[in-house]
Amino acid sequence: MERRDPIKNKSDGSVDGVLLLDSFDEQAQMLAQSFQAAGFCGPVVVIHDDGFLPDEVMSVREWFSKDRENEFTFEHKEKVSEPSEKTGAYHTMSEEEYALYHQGFKPGRPRFFDQIEVPDYWEITSTLVNGEIHDLHNLRGRMYYHLSSENRFVSDVDWFGPNGNVRFTDHYDNHGRLFSRTTFNIRGERFCRTWFDEKNREKIVENLVTGDIIVTRDKKTELYRNLTDLTVQMLREIGVEGERIFYNSLSTPLFVSEKLGSNSRKNVLFWQEGPRDDIPGNMQEIFNGPTKTGSILVQNRESYSRLISLGASGKILRPFGFVYNFVRENNHTKNALIFTNSDQIESLEPLVRALPEITFNIAAVTEMSGKLMAFGHFENVRLYPTVRKNVTDELFEKCDLYFDINYGNEILASVRRAFLNNQLIMGFDKTLHRRRYLAPREIFTDVDQMIAKVKRVVSDRSAFDRGLAEQKENALAESVESLRDIFYEE
Repeated sequence: MERRDPIKNKSDGSVDGVLLLDSFDEQAQMLAQSFQAAGFCGPVVVIHDDGFLPDEVMSVREWFSKDRENEFTFEHKEKVSEPSEKTGAYHTMSEEEYALYHQGFKPGRPRFFDQIEVPDYWEITSTLVNGEIHDLHNLRGRMYYHLSSENRFVSDVDWFGPNGNVRFTDHYDNHGRLFSRTTFNIRGERFCRTWFDEKNREKIVENLVTGDIIVTRDKKTELYRNLTDLTVQMLREIGVEGERIFYNSLSTPLFVSEKLGSNSRKNVLFWQEGPRDDIPGNMQEIFNGPTKTGSILVQNRESYSRLISLGASGKILRPFGFVYNFVRENNHTKNALIFTNSDQIESLEPLVRALPEITFNIAAVTEMSGKLMAFGHFENVRLYPTVRKNVTDELFEKCDLYFDINYGNEILASVRRAFLNNQLIMGFDKTLHRRRYLAPREIFTDVDQMIAKVKRVVSDRSAFDRGLAEQKENALAESVESLRDIFYEE
């Protein structure tokens, strides 16, 4: 699949630097989106690619395994014909392509759970969490869905041997392509990972025991000692050696930043880990110097406080969050939202009875139990079992309070989405899923405290607005201008 040039340059051809990310998890995505909002000019590079990167983000492994032709081929001889959707003319496709075509799969799109190739008579079953592949009563494979997807797009498939251990894992990307495979030894330990190009040719082989990496390209074989050397080579090839590096991990990104040449402006670490009881050894090396990193920006308020209490240098260390893309303003309505896949909701009945002025909108992506459905007899409760995406969007649009009071896992990243919709979030200390998005004064230990606070904010708009401001402050919401200043500071 052809990608547009992901390197954004200034009019004079220069760049602000390189954003080097260890992986593309949620916080890395938030950092990349913040850089984009601030007009960052330069490549965004991810070292550990899960196959679902946006087009504007570059992947180290893809760089060394890229084949840019828009093809989708299988190495089988048997062919059948199928009419083109556009012209009605027939073209030749393999049996595998034919089978996938009639399962609804089209190249360039992610694969659904039922679009993974399996032998005849094997059965695929699925839940909202994962899928399984059975040969009669034998479990042969287990599928996992990409975390960012609500549509059960497959990212990984574990294939089991006769002893029940994983033999290998197939990794699929957001174009439905098998782009990588991890192989396990007889003890069930990972020992090798391979990356393929778009013609299914082996391009990269990484020994997960020794760290050695073999790359085949341009009819040549290249050997790299480790992932650091591979990443350094890529950055040199795209012409950014000597540019300032903004990075988010004390592992490979740090090692790369120290190995590459640099200019007069020092590199910047965006530290994204949660609170811990010690100062990481590599961070201590930055404090003690000499190093090419000049500042550490901590993106979690509690982590920053903990590091300072442990004696971290305040000269290098400071808190700095994200440029959040808020969807809308709060309208101060009395609509509250709860997303849950469990009927275990802390103090739900006392809240519903004590707050008749609040409309409780309770949604789940699964069926609801009889216990939860029984709340439908309250006039101020609206229930949404097996909620659809369009209804989910409407609920986040119309509700201005979010109650993070359900036990079990968070679903649909609902707390973060509530935050980005400027909903005032409240919850109990024992039910919180994402503490960073709540103001400390909106976290309660008993239901009477929460009832009193809800009554106060819905009757006093200024109290409502103070809660929203404190919520953003605790989440370290930054302005575009403050991030731009970091791009250019010495």
